[in-house]
Amino acid sequence: MKRNWMLVLVSGLGLYAGGAAYAADGAALYQSYCAACHQANGEGIPGTYPFINGPIGRLSEFPEGREFLIATVLFGLKGEMMQRGQVYNGVMPGYAAAMSDAEVAALLNWLKRQWNNANFGANVPDYTPEEVAAVRAKKLSPDDVHAMLQKVESIMHAVNGRGRGRHGTGGGPPKR
Repeated sequence: MKRNWMLVLVSGLGLYAGGAAYAADGAALYQSYCAACHQANGEGIPGTYPFINGPIGRLSEFPEGREFLIATVLFGLKGEMMQRGQVYNGVMPGYAAAMSDAEVAALLNWLKRQWNNANFGANVPDYTPEEVAAVRAKKLSPDDVHAMLQKVESIMHAVNGRGRGRHGTGGGPPKR
């Protein structure tokens, strides 16, 4: 009996110490910070919250897209955008104060492997805490992130010419 109690205690301590690992679980982070707006399937709510089921994978394929995605999670996004014919003009909060660099990387790595994102993002390099730290150091505003979105979309449209609308709905990554 004493041995069983010790096993339970050690296991419990392991779960407590593993809290950092849980915090870096992309699925749990998505559920905590993103699912209420973007929904469990990444489809958002048309006209209210944009879909992220597809664009994240494409944007993960090139440096400017990766930087934009990191900046969006850290600093939020403010300004008009269009997806699938729907205009969005809300404000997404940033999570720089709530999430560590490792957590942001874990969230984005999980997202780029989910749903339609996996058609593109599953085969690109993982986000790293160092990559996130470099963007965090820029201390951007949500308006700055919107300007990044416009730049990223213009790159996507100019390089491949297959875009379908504005802001995050382009047809694929730049072919460099």
